[in-house]
Amino acid sequence: MKKSASPQKFITVSSLSILLSMMTVVFGAPLLRVLRQAYGPWAFWILGLFVTGAAWLLNAQPLAMFIGSVWMTLGVYNELEQRGLGWWKSGILSVLLGTGAASISLYGAFKVNGINTYAEVQKLVEQFTEQIQKMNPAVKLDASVLMQQVPSAIAITLILALGVGLIFERRVFSWLNLPREKIASQLNLLEYRLPDFFIWVAMTAFLLTMVSFGGKAIAILAVNIVNVALVLYFFQGLAVLEVCLNSMRAGTFTRVLIYIILVGQLVLVLSVIGLIDYWLDFRSRIRKLTAPKTS
Repeated sequence: MKKSASPQKFITVSSLSILLSMMTVVFGAPLLRVLRQAYGPWAFWILGLFVTGAAWLLNAQPLAMFIGSVWMTLGVYNELEQRGLGWWKSGILSVLLGTGAASISLYGAFKVNGINTYAEVQKLVEQFTEQIQKMNPAVKLDASVLMQQVPSAIAITLILALGVGLIFERRVFSWLNLPREKIASQLNLLEYRLPDFFIWVAMTAFLLTMVSFGGKAIAILAVNIVNVALVLYFFQGLAVLEVCLNSMRAGTFTRVLIYIILVGQLVLVLSVIGLIDYWLDFRSRIRKLTAPKTS
């Protein structure tokens, strides 16, 4: 069957991407990647503006914030990728712009709802934490700590959306039988590795969370950097895991079981594996062990 980007498929991709973005925030990302690549920038950006604007007008500002920022992150990443910029720079710039868009939307939502001061925002967060604790008394949340980590929470959401989009876009292209353009600068997910300098950023930030050198502001910044670093190294650990499973020729059942255990229950383990990979280069070692021996 010939692959074609038909209007009927555009309606399918658009509807599913909007629905999944509204329900899960991040799992509509692969469809958004497909939408941009298969139907071009005009269709992607116009639809994004329409959906975000409609959510805002319907007084669903939080939804508009999340959908709009995810849409911008994926769109900017694709535009930079198309222009040959490396995945690391494209990722940094797209997440920064997405975080900025989310921050502006959040500020606007507060203004629209008459929340104008830091104290009013803190009170709102305290009410939220109280509701969470009522539903689950075992959960202990500190409103002030939550507020300090909002920037990294937004960035992590966008990084997860971008990661999910990159990981699953090929399957969505195949499922919808749409033509997929290969780009020279496209990231090979099995070779995903953070730049060497980032290990020192992460380690310095971790040190600053343990020892106070520059006051509270520096400590808050360090905590946010550590949070983001853990997610970035999680994806590196995930790449190591996938190379390991490929070398073992693991079947579907084994893969599902391992992913349920590690990704579902032991996320921090994969982050640690990704961090240690800087020194041990697990993937090279795995490939050497499994490479066919030549006489």
